[in-house]
Amino acid sequence: MAGMKNQVNSLRSLILGLGIVLSTLNLTALCFAKELNFEASVDRNKLSLGDSLQLSLSFNNAQDMPAPELSSVEGFQTRYLGPSTMMSIVNGKVSSSITHNYLLLPLKLGVFKIGPFKFEHNGDKYTSNQLNIEVLRAQAQIPAQSGSREEPMQVKDLNDRLFVITQTKKDKAYLNETVPITIKLYINKLGIRDIQYPEFNHEGFLLGAFDKPNQYQEVRNGVSFDVIEFNTSIFGLRPGEFKLGPAHIKCNLIIRKQAKRGPDIFDDFFGRFETYPLDLKSGDIPFTVLPLPQENKPVDFSGALGSFSFEAAAAPVEVRLGDPITLKMVISGEGNFNTVGAPKLKSETGFKVYEPQVKQEANTKSFEQIIMPMSLEIKEIPVLSFNFFDTGSGEYKTVNQGPFPVKILKPEKEEETRIIENKQFIPPASVIKEEKLGKDIIYIKDNPGRIRKKGAYLYNNKIFLGCQILPLFLYLLTVLVYTKRQRLKTDIKYARGLLAPRKARAGIRQARKYLDKAEARKFCDILFLTMQEYLGDKFHLSSKGITSSVIDEHLRKEGVAEEVLDKLKVIFKECDMVRYSSSQSSRENMQDSLRKLEEVIDYLQRRRG
Repeated sequence: MAGMKNQVNSLRSLILGLGIVLSTLNLTALCFAKELNFEASVDRNKLSLGDSLQLSLSFNNAQDMPAPELSSVEGFQTRYLGPSTMMSIVNGKVSSSITHNYLLLPLKLGVFKIGPFKFEHNGDKYTSNQLNIEVLRAQAQIPAQSGSREEPMQVKDLNDRLFVITQTKKDKAYLNETVPITIKLYINKLGIRDIQYPEFNHEGFLLGAFDKPNQYQEVRNGVSFDVIEFNTSIFGLRPGEFKLGPAHIKCNLIIRKQAKRGPDIFDDFFGRFETYPLDLKSGDIPFTVLPLPQENKPVDFSGALGSFSFEAAAAPVEVRLGDPITLKMVISGEGNFNTVGAPKLKSETGFKVYEPQVKQEANTKSFEQIIMPMSLEIKEIPVLSFNFFDTGSGEYKTVNQGPFPVKILKPEKEEETRIIENKQFIPPASVIKEEKLGKDIIYIKDNPGRIRKKGAYLYNNKIFLGCQILPLFLYLLTVLVYTKRQRLKTDIKYARGLLAPRKARAGIRQARKYLDKAEARKFCDILFLTMQEYLGDKFHLSSKGITSSVIDEHLRKEGVAEEVLDKLKVIFKECDMVRYSSSQSSRENMQDSLRKLEEVIDYLQRRRG
């Protein structure tokens, strides 16, 4: 009996010990799982300026975790790429995970520690591991030219290879004085596309239109740059202290990323390049706008500023009284031609003066003015005077032309009013009777006017009655158009899907033009852009972020046929081979790519219908 009781006590102790052990193991497993729940990884740990790497933040045993918002990562610019999910079955147990992917673009050289990343969701806090990334020196410098004392610039960060500079010829100008502005984009051995015109702060100034950009090469501190130069001009609207800039230029940087290993040649090729949007910014320029001096200011000063010359001529110089004389006046030079007005006659006495006709070109403004002599006593056309403020010397100047001698002749015929009387017979006053016009005289109409059928009233006209329905029809049409426009404004997805085929047809027409001219690179550029915009508009995606892998994953979820997906891969491959390499595409290949794109668009349009 005692032995049995000892066995029972031993069994209880064993069970209690096993329970403690299992609880400890379970708690350890939970802690271990908690520690590995949030993990950070990169596709490579070493890269150079101009390349990129992919950061992956993975959450194990979860599929509904939102994307963490990354704070500023030292030495890198970040962009969210999107999520990817994975599910696995091991020994009958199902586990799932979600990974949020980010693109990291290095900005400078060095070894950087990124992380640990901290994330909080539903009251739980997660902390990832830390990663070490090394950014190596890019091959961006060239030897200095022989005889040059300048040392080659050491490229330490991306800003040394890609930057914007704003330049002005002066930092002080008078009110309304034209000042040239030059904005330069410097590029050193980087792929840049989709460059937009600069935008910059010009409060207190009026900005002119940009000229066509200039492209050339320039060496700065021993480093060769490709330069895109934008030129425009400004003039101040009010006196004071201002700041010009900073100037912003938006563009896309073509970067390489780590190629994936695997049997899929398409994934391997298209994984090498992608675009990264950049907003480049220059420094600002302090600028002073000076008021015009009041000392020695001409009474008839009209506001012209710059350095000008003035020429004038009058023709004909021999006219009859009342005939016109044309004054031709030309003002040329450098300055703000918007403030240049027509020169004035010192005196307009004896002339009828008409408003001048104005014609303006690059550095010339011409006026043609008609004047008409009203007296035979006129012997000359008075002096023409043009006043302007010379911004170089800071003084007011007056340029005169004339006087112009003229000869005024009498008219060929003089019209005189004569009263002709019949002196043979004058009836006495008693015989003359008062006549009432309109009663005993009926005038003959030489123009009977519009003849209308008697009794043809408007309310009996069938066309008129039919037109009464027109306002109702127009009202209904207006309601339909307004409803559709409102939906286009509010439903972005509907609007993009509706416009997608129209924009695609326009792009295909433009691609055919480059195909006929055998311009392979331009053909592939417009074909790639058309394909990106159509797929982005059709499926409400970001057009600029569409690549072969992104659209392939999305279309598979949509249930698109495998044949169509293969056609898209071939088009992406053909375009990128021409756009990002020195290879040329044959006319047959270009025609085949264009035909495949038309077939894909036709399939997606019919499938949606």
